[in-house]
Amino acid sequence: MPTKKVLETLKNTYCRIMPSSIEGVGIFAIREIPKGTNPFFNAPKQKWLNINVEEFDAFDPEIKKMISDFFAPNEDGTFSIPECGLNGIDMSFFLNCSESPNVKTIDGGTNFETLRKIEKNEELTVAYSDYDERWNKNKFKNNIENKLLCPTEQTVRAMQTAKRP
Repeated sequence: MPTKKVLETLKNTYCRIMPSSIEGVGIFAIREIPKGTNPFFNAPKQKWLNINVEEFDAFDPEIKKMISDFFAPNEDGTFSIPECGLNGIDMSFFLNCSESPNVKTIDGGTNFETLRKIEKNEELTVAYSDYDERWNKNKFKNNIENKLLCPTEQTVRAMQTAKRP
């Protein structure tokens, strides 16, 4: 990558991973981010593969948990997994969920843009239900019944709490 391109990418850095009060770690603004901005400018483009859930049967339980935590199942029971697997995921995979998100997906969970101006030190959040049907209460129940990989117990509790009126 030519120096000029690297310098442009660095100039357009808006976020870093930090401990989150929502869950584990999250993405935080290191400076003000204008409305309509892609906060993950120049994140690597991934080639995605649809993999049947049965292919994960022999995997270590912690790998299955990570697959469930980071990737959403498709309606046909497959998971879309980037060719790089878990070792090459970008910062956007650490967005936490909120009922009042400040970021939205523009293509089903791969690319994002800010919904409003985000202040320095503010956590970036998204509505998982926009791209992961497990966050839709009825579909989530069906996924459990179909024995698809499901969110972690902690995430399930958070989902149930978030859905309360």
